[in-house]
Amino acid sequence: MSRLLLVLIFLSLFGHIKAQSLRKLLDESETLVFSHRAALSPDIPENSLYSMQKSLSAGITMHEIDLAESKDGELFLLHDQTLDRTTEESGALKEKTSAQLKEVKLLGLSENIPTFESALQFAKEHGIYLMLDVKEAPLQKVIDLVEKYEMLDHILVLTFQEDRAQEALNLKKPFLLSVLIREEDDLDFYLCKTDKPYLLAAYLNKGATVDLYAKTKDLGLPIITDVMGEIDDSARDTNPQVYLDFIEPRKPDILVTDYPLILRSVLQN
Repeated sequence: MSRLLLVLIFLSLFGHIKAQSLRKLLDESETLVFSHRAALSPDIPENSLYSMQKSLSAGITMHEIDLAESKDGELFLLHDQTLDRTTEESGALKEKTSAQLKEVKLLGLSENIPTFESALQFAKEHGIYLMLDVKEAPLQKVIDLVEKYEMLDHILVLTFQEDRAQEALNLKKPFLLSVLIREEDDLDFYLCKTDKPYLLAAYLNKGATVDLYAKTKDLGLPIITDVMGEIDDSARDTNPQVYLDFIEPRKPDILVTDYPLILRSVLQN
């Protein structure tokens, strides 16, 4: 087989992978692994392009990231309301201008706080899928940027309040929207709010009953949950099989974890 033909086959396959929507992946996969705050482990600087590149090198291409808005309206990646924990500066992010924030270094890195746009650019170039914890960021602004990079089918928007979910639904855009499901009535509530139920996903607390997981699954909604905390710590320290003990009765479609490499290894084996 000629080298040119091999290159063409590779490009064809790679292009197919990049073009595949997150919704389609959910239909075709058992459990997708998303890294928490785009890092392979908590000791790696979170919500950074460095952590996204390091994850990419390890084959992890699905990340949960956190968004925050500067004083003058630019979106950045940051989990906390203040800069204190993860950067070399202090103070509330929303009180800083974008120009000021672009000079702030992340702790342990030469990298500045990344803008959301730079993260989208990186994700677009490398076929990465993003779960967006939008927090208080303006949803219209978030989605406008996602559309700019033609990434609507590669993102999932997390909402944890009814008003934020409604705000997202009002945008009438074809992106996956996660809504928080605490009880069975929440399922009916959100399904009645949309004429496109295939764009809804259900975020269930890890402590929710197995029965609620089953009812959600029966309705055809993709289930998202996380294993940060006790489950992740147990898997890291002593027993990686604890992941399977959690997954098998609940059958989540997406798991967010602080240790994506350990979880992926367990699922593959």
